[in-house]
Amino acid sequence: MNLKHLEEVLYKNLSTERIKNFQVKTLCEVAKVSRGSFYYHFKGIEDFYEAIFIKDLNRILLSNRYDNFSSRMLQLLKALKDDQTFYINLVHLGNTKAFGKNVEKALFEILRYYARSRGCYSEPTLIRISKAMYHTIYYWIMHDCEDQIHQIHTCLFLQFQELDRQKELHDIIGI
Repeated sequence: MNLKHLEEVLYKNLSTERIKNFQVKTLCEVAKVSRGSFYYHFKGIEDFYEAIFIKDLNRILLSNRYDNFSSRMLQLLKALKDDQTFYINLVHLGNTKAFGKNVEKALFEILRYYARSRGCYSEPTLIRISKAMYHTIYYWIMHDCEDQIHQIHTCLFLQFQELDRQKELHDIIGI
């Protein structure tokens, strides 16, 4: 089974219009993949939605093309806005408690990777920032990306400033 092909089929089907239901059976038929192969890799369709969303987060937020985390977040918001229909469908269809918790955890790991390369950091601060990031992005997507990207980016930027202040504080006191 080619996972890239499954992603392409999902993207094609969720990018055109708002969808209320998209089942494993439909995905497998269109992708010409057996359901057994699908279930070998994923617990269910929600697990697949989650994996796609987290993969996109990692691809953009862990990219070395951007100088700082704020620039990476701006690129993520632009990607979400550019493929708005796809991400609205993805989040609506994958809307489970596990989806949210796993995306929060992925954002925490991304932040920890970023913070670790910069020096000292506080894990409770990273947890708080990752939760704020998830909830801000989730709210924005669930409301059809109505607010301007720069408004959302400013909300998130204020969170990232705390990471910078924390590093400065650690540098000053010599931890």
